[in-house]
Amino acid sequence: MTDKENISEGVPINIFLDDRRCLVAGGGKTALQKIRLLLEAGAEVAVVCPEACPEVDKLAAQNTIARTARPFEPADVEGAALVYAATNNRAVNRQILGCCREKKILCCCVDGNWSKGDFATPAITRLGQLTVSVSSGGTDCRRAKMVKDSLARHLRMMESAHLVVVGTDHNHLTIEEREPFHLTGHRFEQAGFMIMQLWGIHEFMILNTCNRVEVVAIVSGETSRNGILRHILGFTRLKEDKFYIKTGTEAFEHLCLVTAGMLSQTPGENHITAQIKEALETAKQRGWANGMVQEWVSSALHVSKAIKNQVTPDLRKYEIEDLALGYLEAHGKTLGTSTVMVLGAGTIGKGLVEDCLPKAGKIIWCYHVNEPEHSDDWNGKVELCTFNAMRERLAEADIVISATESPGHLLHLAHAPFFNQERPVTLLDLGMPRNIDPALDNLSPDLSIVDLDGLKYWYRRELVAMDDLLARCRALVAEHRNLYEKITSSFQGGNAPE
Repeated sequence: MTDKENISEGVPINIFLDDRRCLVAGGGKTALQKIRLLLEAGAEVAVVCPEACPEVDKLAAQNTIARTARPFEPADVEGAALVYAATNNRAVNRQILGCCREKKILCCCVDGNWSKGDFATPAITRLGQLTVSVSSGGTDCRRAKMVKDSLARHLRMMESAHLVVVGTDHNHLTIEEREPFHLTGHRFEQAGFMIMQLWGIHEFMILNTCNRVEVVAIVSGETSRNGILRHILGFTRLKEDKFYIKTGTEAFEHLCLVTAGMLSQTPGENHITAQIKEALETAKQRGWANGMVQEWVSSALHVSKAIKNQVTPDLRKYEIEDLALGYLEAHGKTLGTSTVMVLGAGTIGKGLVEDCLPKAGKIIWCYHVNEPEHSDDWNGKVELCTFNAMRERLAEADIVISATESPGHLLHLAHAPFFNQERPVTLLDLGMPRNIDPALDNLSPDLSIVDLDGLKYWYRRELVAMDDLLARCRALVAEHRNLYEKITSSFQGGNAPE
């Protein structure tokens, strides 16, 4: 085995050398690198060599280093915290190493004797108070330097990094327009993979809900301006007013308002909080996000509590499932004599069943894989049905409410003959992408479909003036601007405000 194969990985440490004497034996270019490294660490540098390069002579003339113009002598190592053996003579470097071993002084040989020494100097880059070092244990210095240079570029980009949100939602696109941009299945994974490859994207998460798709990211200034995130999300084919790019404090305000539910289709709803937490957890599991995005989200959750305490009491308390039932009742549907079919066993599906229990005559709850747990509260009113058996039960339904994450239509033209042909049937589609083929709406006057946009327009007519509420919300966010500044300062290398 070679010496390189026998070298252990070593223990990376950061040695503090302020005002401590360190010796460099040698005066060439390699010795100069070690001298400069020690000076940066605040050490008192002694140099011994019969001849030196001009840069070493200049440092000596300036009294920056103490140079002795002669060959190395064993007594030179006395009192040194560490020693670099950097002469152009391998035998002398071995002698220096032996003297250090006798005195129990750490020594690094810069030539072929490196594997016999006590430490190797890593490739180092610094930015402000941050130091990054990369070491191959002396076995592959070129590779270590390449990695160091790559990290140095990344660090420089962090100096201009800030919060960026790129997305679109129901306020910018109709349901038909935004449907192609939602990230489901492999498109979600593909978008995450592509963003991970980008320089200047430090951390990110993808928020993909029924009414919005957006990337929340910590991005360098250059990357936020070059349009690459817009390209990955497919927004290059959209007009400028059909999507948004928010940066800095504006992005922080946006995230706070979204987290508080104030930019949802049903302003003030609480589901978005769980969706944001789930998006963050997904990003952390995939390695897209860590501490920085976690801090942004935590701050947004903190501000959203203030908003909910002071503003949302002025809103009617509607979650999306409440909105669906409210719409049905406002449009003459008598739930007590109706059979309601609920498609989907997720959060919204469960909420729909719970809200329908005291109101509906019967509930047919359809699920895909995981059968919902039976509850004593059902009192015989809830019947379970798989998606595969759904077609045979459609004739019983007066109302169908769909709330699944299916990437395609669960109900389509092939299901038309199975609906009850003798009474009106209302279909509410709460999915995104839509779960119900819009073409079904044109088949019969007794078959009507209402999607999320339809619910939104009805609901907003019932609301108080949103402009006033949003102005109050933005004022509350402004009061918490110190949270934004503190987080930004922490990763840009500045001092966080008190």
